[in-house]
Amino acid sequence: MPQRGIVLFYIFFTASFFYLATHVQWRTAPAQPLPSWRHSLAHGLASNLTVNLVLATLKKDDISWASKVDIPNLNIIRYVSDDPTAQYHPPVPRKGREALIYHTYFYDFYDDLPDLSIMIHAEENPWHIEGVLQQSMLFTLSQLDLERAHQRGYANLRANWENACPAWLDTTKSEDESDKQEEPFMREAFQANFGPLEVPRLLGGPCCSQFVVTRDAVRQHPRSQYKRSLDWLVETKLSDYIAGRTWEHMFPWLFRGAAVDCPDEAATYCAMYGICFEHTAESTRYNKLWQEKRDLMEATEVLREILNPQEGVKARDRMAEIDALLREQLIAALKRGRDDVRRAAAFDSVISKS
Repeated sequence: MPQRGIVLFYIFFTASFFYLATHVQWRTAPAQPLPSWRHSLAHGLASNLTVNLVLATLKKDDISWASKVDIPNLNIIRYVSDDPTAQYHPPVPRKGREALIYHTYFYDFYDDLPDLSIMIHAEENPWHIEGVLQQSMLFTLSQLDLERAHQRGYANLRANWENACPAWLDTTKSEDESDKQEEPFMREAFQANFGPLEVPRLLGGPCCSQFVVTRDAVRQHPRSQYKRSLDWLVETKLSDYIAGRTWEHMFPWLFRGAAVDCPDEAATYCAMYGICFEHTAESTRYNKLWQEKRDLMEATEVLREILNPQEGVKARDRMAEIDALLREQLIAALKRGRDDVRRAAAFDSVISKS
């Protein structure tokens, strides 16, 4: 084949491969519905709790997925950081990350709060949500036990301890001593938002500022507390990134008075979401398998597969194997979660060891 013909062939092959990979939806058998603690007879009645789902967003964000959240009595409130004409927006655009929006909401709605406020980012599939929760906000919220969340008062939607627990930050460290960007500024942030007080030395809790909180937990502080924190986020000389990060570690203190809020991972999955593993270590293994699958996805990108098709085939085979394992383990854990006695025992652990 002439050189020009070879070049044209490869161009055609590459274009065809890219089109098929990105436009064709291969037919697969529809997935069977997952079991859920919500479907057990004991939980046949819908919760009477009122709920606000508060989303911290930008104008460009698509939050249409939120309308599919399976929570009764749900009211969706969208704050838009970069649109001062939006119905709900912070006092200044693009400051303090989600923390400014959250404090604006607590200040705005202080006298009209629902039983529960769920505070989240805009993404349906955020990296902040771990594998056990299917890296899906839709799955997470639809599985969340609202009654237990209400009983706890404040609960991070994430349970995973990675880079967070049990004692993640030391507020006595200087910039020269610390390898975590926000750590040297935590003492200053505590004093500015809560002082004068003795700042706790060690801080710990799952990341990433997505949580559920009750009306009573918010109102244990006067409305002026939220104005104080709102003003600090607007006026601080700290960067937007650092100011927002400091608040990731202060919400447990604000709502629970806890410097370290690290309930057991497996117990939290079971009690709060009805995902009950047989052994504690199984949830950790599940999250590791999920991450392995995520890493393998890089090897199946179109251009990578063209350059190294053999590696792409091996990656796809391993991903299929992992998918089968993950689904099998998830279904088994969800079935165990329909046992109210098991979930109640797990919740006792979440409350007592927090």
